[in-house]
Amino acid sequence: MFTRCPGCQSVYRLEATTLVEAAGVVRCSQCGRTFNALSHLFDQHPAGDQAPLSGTGIPPLLDQATVEQVELPWATSEVERPSGPAPLLDFAEPGPEQSETGTHWAWRAAALVLTLALGAQIVVHWQTPGSPIQRLVNGEQGSGTDASARVQVISRDMHRHPSLDDAIIVSATLRNPTDDQLDWPTLEVHLYDPSQQVLGARRLQPEEYLGDADTVDRGMAPDVMVPVVLEFVVGTTDPTGFELRFPN
Repeated sequence: MFTRCPGCQSVYRLEATTLVEAAGVVRCSQCGRTFNALSHLFDQHPAGDQAPLSGTGIPPLLDQATVEQVELPWATSEVERPSGPAPLLDFAEPGPEQSETGTHWAWRAAALVLTLALGAQIVVHWQTPGSPIQRLVNGEQGSGTDASARVQVISRDMHRHPSLDDAIIVSATLRNPTDDQLDWPTLEVHLYDPSQQVLGARRLQPEEYLGDADTVDRGMAPDVMVPVVLEFVVGTTDPTGFELRFPN
């Protein structure tokens, strides 16, 4: 096989090992040009402007293999097999531990254990102050533990910060419409862009949005409206809407 440099037209004799070296890519020792020898391949020494070999782009089908696939060897040692037909296996009779009566009593024992565990959980919740079971038994409407489900948002607003270009102010008025003293809920604010995609979210504990430890300890008095003012740095994208949530 021969190849010809497309730069200086120098012709070189090729061996298979040379082509395999870099998947056909070679460098001319005369002009230093790097080229793919497979694209400039000749069966015989090229003469003049003879064109290199070209293919159709379809992988050729190879035939007349010089090496045939050898048959896989068998194991040298064979396991002795008994002569005659294999015996027919029958289902074994259940023993005492697998009998129907034993299985029945095992299910009864498991059900009894689960019933006792459930009863113990009910007793524990019954004796826990403020638990849902205790409120149900005592006829209560609720306590501070579920304040997040009962706090009302009377009003809310969002506008640009008067002195910071990259900040906004979110304000809301919270109200406790019940007759109970509620715990202050955790407040979660979600900011949205014009396509209703979430720009950011922030979860605030009562001490963060109230700023007064004494107010947090006293709880949320019945029928009291409390204004909440929050500042958020939003960067270059201005939110067009927001949502208030009480996650706990």
